[in-house]
Amino acid sequence: MNIKTEFSEDEWFLISAMPGMIGAAMSNAAPSGVIGTIKEMSAAMRSAIQAKHDFPDSELIAALVQKAENWDEAKEKLTDYRERAQQRLKSANVTNRDELQAMALEECQAAVSLVEQKCTTDDVGAYKQWTVNVARTVAEAAKEGSILGFGGERVSANERVLLDKIESLLGVESGVLIA
Repeated sequence: MNIKTEFSEDEWFLISAMPGMIGAAMSNAAPSGVIGTIKEMSAAMRSAIQAKHDFPDSELIAALVQKAENWDEAKEKLTDYRERAQQRLKSANVTNRDELQAMALEECQAAVSLVEQKCTTDDVGAYKQWTVNVARTVAEAAKEGSILGFGGERVSANERVLLDKIESLLGVESGVLIA
């Protein structure tokens, strides 16, 4: 049985888009500059892909990070994801960082509720930990407040606050942050 069939198309989009949404909210929690933002978004993608290795026994994670069959399919999936994500942001009238964070937390709760309803306890745990891993990896990816990489802090106060909210929402701790 394919776990994806347990979800509607919109539900599957919601749970599969969560790492990107959390990554975007965390990346926008504090200004990192152009290079920092690129580092943070790259970290979100790497962390999402790493889930397959971190949770090898999770049927849900395996289905969520399944590779496209070919380049055309990959482009089609990316285009569809981008359009749907932009439409969700537009529909929610997200115009600033606080609204993006609020939307990410609301959608995170909705996604976890769906996973709790339709998946095994192990898949629920893996999904929650994966989400926290993405948030933490993005928070640690670039320094905020640095000049040409000197000074600044690895995880800003705003990122810590958002990470705490995500951890609290999911009941999962990410561990010690890199200073």
